[in-house]
Amino acid sequence: MNCLACDRIVQIKSNNNPYFICELEASYLVLADHQRYEGWCILLLKEHQEHLDQLALETQLHLFRDVARTARAIRNAFRPRRLNYECLGNTLPHVHWHIIPRYDWDPQPESPIWVRPKEERCVEASLERLASLVAELNKHLRIHEP
Repeated sequence: MNCLACDRIVQIKSNNNPYFICELEASYLVLADHQRYEGWCILLLKEHQEHLDQLALETQLHLFRDVARTARAIRNAFRPRRLNYECLGNTLPHVHWHIIPRYDWDPQPESPIWVRPKEERCVEASLERLASLVAELNKHLRIHEP
């Protein structure tokens, strides 16, 4: 099986992923590859599953707690205008949640970010900036530990 999310989890477990933030109850929290929307995070379900509805109810509950905890940390760390929550699976068939902060400068705040040109939203961060974002999110995750 070729799964980008599973590959990322292998990198996390081998301590070789600069986007890794922390391990949560049901997921691994990482920064998205692109940080045009600074603080954009992705939760990768720890196990390979393709459909949210096929998860055990307990896993669904743990995962949603992870989503809510991450959202609170993003909101407190970066003070976005809004947060978008997306669990798509169209191009990555592994249960994962995008939590995308939306800011006042956003050119189309009423639309999903995917409608923006790829070259506009695909902005990489330096390793130093990634480390700073990871540290800031970890600080806010520790403040609100369950």
